Amino acid sequence: MRFKNAAVLVTGGTRGIGAACVRAFLNEGARVAVNGRTDTSVAVALAEYNGNENAVAAPGDVSTVEGCQAAVAAALAAFGRLDVLVNNAGVFFRGTIGETDEVAWDAVMNANVKSVQFCTQAALPALRATKGNIVNIASESGINGYPETTAYCASKGAVISLTRAMAMELAPDIRVNALCPGVVETDMARAGFAVDGDEEQGLAYQRSTYPLQRIGTVEETAACVLFLASEDAGFVNGAALPMEGGATVGNF
Repeated sequence: MRFKNAAVLVTGGTRGIGAACVRAFLNEGARVAVNGRTDTSVAVALAEYNGNENAVAAPGDVSTVEGCQAAVAAALAAFGRLDVLVNNAGVFFRGTIGETDEVAWDAVMNANVKSVQFCTQAALPALRATKGNIVNIASESGINGYPETTAYCASKGAVISLTRAMAMELAPDIRVNALCPGVVETDMARAGFAVDGDEEQGLAYQRSTYPLQRIGTVEETAACVLFLASEDAGFVNGAALPMEGGATVGNF
């Protein structure tokens, strides 16, 4: 087991990619603090692990500084250390430049970028002590950029740049990398890419745009996160790893 007894915090760990990361780390022997916005959402998520004592609650709205601090504090209270931080929490927003008002812009930036900055800041002493590492969930959209998702693309581009700056600043004690998934089949993607309310039509279109003619799975995404967090990637630092079925290679 690559992560036996390692202490891990996964933000946004109650569903989708985050929940898959929690399951994958648990399967590799880790102890995992599961973050979600509310006590209730975290309790519902933990119930799925059938009382697994290696999964603990770390609630907090990480779009706020206080929520970031609360989530990290809960993980440290449970484990006394932190080896891996997965900054996964985030939101998707679909809207043109003209449709994106200040409220929407701030909500996207707070959830997707502010959370990375301040969860990392809160976790720094613990991660330095263990010479741990950080995996930030960015996006293919932060590399390519797409119309009608401008705020989301900007936020994920910021996560990539933040990752690179952190990797330089925190080395050699802490490795920092980003994973850049394409569309992954999650509830958020289903709702976000629906065409006139039709989720299946939206996902069918997304599949058609990828060279592999499909979209990613949460299990594939979690496997890449575990790779970046593991000693298998011990000489990988500051990377923005595409996991997008070839979408960044060119137009197909």
